[in-house]
Amino acid sequence: MSAPEFRLFERNLPDVETEEAAELVQTHFGLEGEFTALDGERDLNFRIDSDDSSFVFKIANAEDGEDVVGFQVAALKHIRERDPSLPVPVMQPGSNGQIMQRVTTRSGDSHILRLLSFLPGIPVDSAPVTQRTWREIGMLMGKLNVALSSFYHPAAQANDHPWDTANCLRFQPLTQHIADPVARDLVNFVFDRFRDVAKPRLDRTRHQIIHQDAHTGNVLVDPNDPNRVVGLIDFGDLLYGPVIADLAIIPDGTERSNDRLLDVICNAAIGFDAEFPLQEDEVDLLYDVICARYALGATVIAARNALHENQPGHMESNAPYVEALDELITLGADAGTREIRRACRFSPALKGADEDALLDARHRLLGKNATHFYSRPMHFEKARGAFLYSTDGHRYLDCYNNVQQVGHCNPHVVRAISRQAAALNTNTRYLYGSILEYAERLTAKLAPHLDACIFVNSGSEANDIAWQMAKIMTGRSGGLLMEDAYHGITGPIREFSPGHPATKLPDHLQGLLVPDPYRGKYREGTPDIAQKYAADADRAIADLARSGYEPAAFMIDSALCSSGVPETPEGYLRAVEKRVRAAGALMICDEVQSGFGRMGQWWGHEFHGMEADFVTMGKPVGNGHPLGVIVTRAEILERFTEKTGLFSTFGGNTVACAAGNAVLDVIEREDLIENGRVVGDYLRDGLRALAETRPLIGDVRGTGMLAGIEFVTDREARTPATAETSRLLELLRQRHILVGSEGRDANIFKLRPALIFQRQHADLLISALDDALGELAAT
Repeated sequence: MSAPEFRLFERNLPDVETEEAAELVQTHFGLEGEFTALDGERDLNFRIDSDDSSFVFKIANAEDGEDVVGFQVAALKHIRERDPSLPVPVMQPGSNGQIMQRVTTRSGDSHILRLLSFLPGIPVDSAPVTQRTWREIGMLMGKLNVALSSFYHPAAQANDHPWDTANCLRFQPLTQHIADPVARDLVNFVFDRFRDVAKPRLDRTRHQIIHQDAHTGNVLVDPNDPNRVVGLIDFGDLLYGPVIADLAIIPDGTERSNDRLLDVICNAAIGFDAEFPLQEDEVDLLYDVICARYALGATVIAARNALHENQPGHMESNAPYVEALDELITLGADAGTREIRRACRFSPALKGADEDALLDARHRLLGKNATHFYSRPMHFEKARGAFLYSTDGHRYLDCYNNVQQVGHCNPHVVRAISRQAAALNTNTRYLYGSILEYAERLTAKLAPHLDACIFVNSGSEANDIAWQMAKIMTGRSGGLLMEDAYHGITGPIREFSPGHPATKLPDHLQGLLVPDPYRGKYREGTPDIAQKYAADADRAIADLARSGYEPAAFMIDSALCSSGVPETPEGYLRAVEKRVRAAGALMICDEVQSGFGRMGQWWGHEFHGMEADFVTMGKPVGNGHPLGVIVTRAEILERFTEKTGLFSTFGGNTVACAAGNAVLDVIEREDLIENGRVVGDYLRDGLRALAETRPLIGDVRGTGMLAGIEFVTDREARTPATAETSRLLELLRQRHILVGSEGRDANIFKLRPALIFQRQHADLLISALDDALGELAAT
């Protein structure tokens, strides 16, 4: 051990007897009272009970000058100024008005004197604590870190002492002094793991000035209520270090507790996180930092006792540290971290056999028929931007989910949701401004006649309400839809979601022929193809009449996503709208998949030149946060609500509106609709170029950030490659690309990447598809 490190083990307590200490207090602070010696590792401490108050008198170690002691003084002063509610000692000025008093004692040594208020209470290690106690201690240390986050002192990084957890590895050579070989091996295992796994990551976490000594002997609780923390003492270990180290100290001393150590850790983390939100990298390191603290304690105590056989150390046995280490190592890092993550409500990171258990639980709790993608569902716990991160350690490019319109976990949307949830979350029967701001911004992006909103929780609800409105406004109950449409899951809207032309519709609904120029009844090159397809609306309206119904509305997804994103003939939807309105029906434009810039402009129905009576929204409207909207004319809204008294408790709540506003912010500020047009064109151009060498690709179509790829086994006959498409889905998954199949023959890839998609993302998809097609062709 080097000379500086050897010095760290020298306690060098000031050579001052109680009688001399009493004289020093009386001379420099004008105080008299009953003296009681207190424990101290480097400073000499006395409790003084005067007539009406109690104090702590501290005589600093001779090696500690104005820089070190001044650091503690400045920190306490800053804490009191930032958060007076924190139960920390109050410094008392001396007779000369100064906090620090420099004196020369009878031994000839120079020391700094301080007088602090005495905090009532008993140490946690002497109290009958509960799990709530640990949470309260965690909250105390979280609040302290908030207060110290704006503090710095020049001596912060020079305050060298042996209990600096982040620098524990310098003492690993001293494990030779641990007599028990089993304990020694255990401690060395922890040190080795800390060096290889934790230390590099710990150095990259948040650092600031921390207390670094909130063990069970330095935290005080009310003796009549151990759940009430009343004091934090001993600021001698203050230093600049990783935030997580402050939390890692709390369990130190729990050997006197009957609680399971991991329960103590989790509850302390819950409390800390409530006041000073932890970051994910910190939570994932907490187990290892706590283990390092115990390994450090076991080493320091053993070495100090070995090096000073005739001078007992601050602690006489390292057994509590070794026992705690044994408990944690037996538990294991994965299991320990998993429980800590769960306690703080970070998403779990399960692996291997745990996924089998998760799948079994899914079948048991959600039903054996709960649908999922792929034969074995993908297990994702994190996402960012264009990628989903799996527990197998890989990232997957998401080319399918239109839910996260502005990217997974968009930071601006996340902050908006979090800040609003922390301020207020309530329903629309109260007044608040965000819903009005959002309604005004949203309606301003639509045609002038669409000037009123109803807020619900999903696209399914939005379509359901729009359908109810249409029936009330027209007095009719017949509906028109595309023959393989999908619009949601509520009772009435499930009937609007046949998914396939062969599905029998109820008598009050009629499906229109899909206008598919690639494989439909009328193909590209057919004269007047748009009018030929539109004429099927006349047939549908006549069939409704024969069943005794008149049409109330035509419900349409402008992107025709469920039909495989066909290249809808120019003028087709305008021609259908003309027939619908002539029959006295209204237009319900479902923009869940086609809206918010998906098709290269704000709304899909406007892309086709249609005029809507109702625009319905869901999924992307809140970037995945539950929010649905119906935008319509004010007179329709007034008549409907007067008749029905519609109210949705959660629809349009403050947090949902915060998410909606944030999505609009991101689309506008980052010009994402233009990005979708440019990158979407680049993607389709690349796919068409790929089709020149890969004959399985029959057709590439789409607009904006929407694309369809149709696979056929014979380009001339346009025979659907259903089996091959299913195989391609799996081959792309193996290449970490996520897509989805669509169409009545399940032979079409439906691509709906986030609007943040970049050219490099498109290149990843094209390259992976080329590789997968090559493997498929070779089999």
